Amino acid sequence: MQNKIEFNGLLLIDKHSDITSFSVISRLRALTGIKKIGHCGTLDPFATGILPVLFGRYTKLAQYLEATDKTYHVEFVLGTATDTQDKTGQIIDSIDPADLQQRIESGELDQTLREIVISDLTGEIEQIPPMYSAIKIAGKPLYKYARDGQDITRKARTIRIYQAELSKIILQDGQWICAATISCSKGTYIRTWIDDLGRKAKCFAYAKSLSRQKCGNLELGQNSVTLAELFQKKEEFASDQSKMRNEIEQKYFYPIEKALSDFPQYYLNLAEAKKVVHGQNLKLNNLYEIGSTSLIQLLYNDKLLAIVSLNESNQVQYQQVLADKV
Repeated sequence: MQNKIEFNGLLLIDKHSDITSFSVISRLRALTGIKKIGHCGTLDPFATGILPVLFGRYTKLAQYLEATDKTYHVEFVLGTATDTQDKTGQIIDSIDPADLQQRIESGELDQTLREIVISDLTGEIEQIPPMYSAIKIAGKPLYKYARDGQDITRKARTIRIYQAELSKIILQDGQWICAATISCSKGTYIRTWIDDLGRKAKCFAYAKSLSRQKCGNLELGQNSVTLAELFQKKEEFASDQSKMRNEIEQKYFYPIEKALSDFPQYYLNLAEAKKVVHGQNLKLNNLYEIGSTSLIQLLYNDKLLAIVSLNESNQVQYQQVLADKV
């Protein structure tokens, strides 16, 4: 019976640290009784922040949300590098603490970091994915090779850093800490960016904390909810999954149409809507307000029915159909 439950939506999880993105999905499956769930854009276990989660038919839309630009806030420790490029790893490089302090107190390191960000680490850059990542080589995640002590050759990827703003360096609990707010393209490893910055500045660095603030048009605090809040509701509903689904649908689902607001919207009449849900041939008229675009949202009664593209004759080319009735 569970497979017949219609539960389609977008949930913005405010992920806490020390949990994998897959574990978030596992807990939501147990909470709701829904098996068809997927997340958009993996967050490292130590990282926090917005994790968009799609339910049911909407999992078909993951590719569009994953492809969006992201914004992160990261705090990093200066003077030391780790094998994982974050606080969970083992120290592999460091500089003399006295030299580090002198460079910081003189203001030289602060200036050097900012110059490197502008000259080398902003715009279109090449980045080598870290060994401790889920990227697969020969069907095996890189982090498993790393745990076995193997260093696998990785190809550099082209990414884009749109903006990176650094804070002043401060002394906190015996560590020299700097922070950055970074807006970047899909596929950017922020901890690798920090490691590269530290090595270029000859001071070494690793990510201490990382929070994803934005994912495309989605933003942390924008009706986002933590797992703890949801599981508290579970206790209130005595583990009734039906009541839990209703609570999520009514209070926490974020409008998918807003999440995809970069795609123009076309409002269908009833006859057109019936053709769409059956995948039939359809020509769209009155497109002067939309103009030329690659993808369009088709809506009926404010409900998203499909994502389509158009050929030269304005005939619909179906990309994803999200409903089988109107």
